[in-house]
Amino acid sequence: MDTIFYNGKIYTEDRAYPICSAVAVKNGVIVALGADEEILKTAGPETEKIDLAGRLMLPGFVDTHLHMLFYAQEASLIDLTDCRSYGDVKRLCAERVAWAKENDKWVQGTGFNQDDWDVKTIPTRKDLDQITEDVPLTIRRTCHHITVCNTKAMETMGLLEEKEDSTQINMGFYEDGSPNGILKEDSQNVVTDALPLPDKEEIKKLILFGCNQAAAQGITELHSDDFLLIPGEAGERVMEAYRELSEAGELPIRIYQQCMLWGKELLQDFIDKGHRTGESYGFYRVGPLKIVTDGSLGAHTAYMRKPYANDPQTKGKANYTDEQLYEMCKLAHDHGMQIATHCIGDGSLQQILDAYEKVQMENPRTDCRHGVVHCQIMDEEQQEQFRKQNLLAYVQPVFVRYDMNIVDDCVGSDLARTSYNWRRFEDMGVHQSGGSDCPVEKFDILPNIEYAVTRTNRELQKSWYPENAVTLEEAVKMFTYEGAYASFAENVRGSITVGKYADLVVVDKDIFEIPVGEIHTTAVDLTMVEGKIAYKRQ
Repeated sequence: MDTIFYNGKIYTEDRAYPICSAVAVKNGVIVALGADEEILKTAGPETEKIDLAGRLMLPGFVDTHLHMLFYAQEASLIDLTDCRSYGDVKRLCAERVAWAKENDKWVQGTGFNQDDWDVKTIPTRKDLDQITEDVPLTIRRTCHHITVCNTKAMETMGLLEEKEDSTQINMGFYEDGSPNGILKEDSQNVVTDALPLPDKEEIKKLILFGCNQAAAQGITELHSDDFLLIPGEAGERVMEAYRELSEAGELPIRIYQQCMLWGKELLQDFIDKGHRTGESYGFYRVGPLKIVTDGSLGAHTAYMRKPYANDPQTKGKANYTDEQLYEMCKLAHDHGMQIATHCIGDGSLQQILDAYEKVQMENPRTDCRHGVVHCQIMDEEQQEQFRKQNLLAYVQPVFVRYDMNIVDDCVGSDLARTSYNWRRFEDMGVHQSGGSDCPVEKFDILPNIEYAVTRTNRELQKSWYPENAVTLEEAVKMFTYEGAYASFAENVRGSITVGKYADLVVVDKDIFEIPVGEIHTTAVDLTMVEGKIAYKRQ
């Protein structure tokens, strides 16, 4: 026996044996469960025996939607998350200007949310010019659907001469017709294009940083959307970096790649190179095609069927026509790929429901596990369509912390009440897994579990449609078994079951015994991936 954990509460997520006190691991696989005395008898002279001292063990956490490389990259940017005014933004960014000028770099901030400010207005390039006129400066909104640039940055990117009636860039303009520096959606890629691209060794460093940070949160598997780190490529450089790390045994946790490929040409290139869902390189596997159909509620770019209640001039923006979306789905579906589609508005959701239904009718496939990322704004009829198609829901419970303050205003209370409705999905038997959308939110799993159950903003003591919450047991399942199910791995991971891989997490509090509103205070003590300790709290 390699490792024995004993004297704990082991929550297995396996109905056949839900709770035990000890588990034995050999060659990366769970080989025995039971009482302390029984399992300790199997120890050999080389067995590592770990006393849980009453602590709780759970199956390893799975985050089924985030942007890990962007998180790692943004760790070096100015964190604007806690800013409560534009003045705070100015102060933090100004501190970086001298360094950027000296080193020929840009000043970049991320995570601002004007809804948290005293004046709830998104700044423009002229506002950012007050910070610096000499150094390119950009700040990205917390939703990652808006980036604001100063004049120097706009000039560097060649965007100052763009005209509202002829531009191909999704951007804003002042009343005098000049660009206001606000870039939206995929047009933000012009910023990335203007910056030096990381080489393969830099990408590896980003991967290892992000994976180690995730392991410290009890995460054993990430479903990460990373391809846009290198715009214009069909993921070649990113995949190569991951493969080399995995084949060298240096990848500490599992990665299931959500393959972001903008447009049919990049997807065709990817397929022509022989890539498919399930392609495996140890801890690194190719997952679904990732499609982004719309934007965000906060930016009013989520695509709605009806105009926004608080902005009747717009229904948001669809990134694809119905035909374009169908063609993307058909190409992926016909070549055996899984598909995961970003949909926040009910308009974009209807688009993808129709596209999925059409491609499946034309080419029936069993167990393709197509899904929808976010699944936010929807009515009950759409939920029923979702169920009938047996789609996966990738949800982010922590989003309610902020979104509860804007959804009713954006879409009206009738539609808000049927949205973010994880309770109904559970009752309907829909497979829904949990994610963080990091770096939009932190990838801390335990607070996510808490929000799934409470739907309460702790700071405001505000609860939002609590009848749509799930139970604690269901929330844990979202981030364990259902995460494994989303990557076709439920038979080998996702529960503490004899014969499955030893992907485990130990936490310092029993989340089933403490008040549910205190789950976020729980700390991860140990993370194990396939029998190897990936993180241990000092």
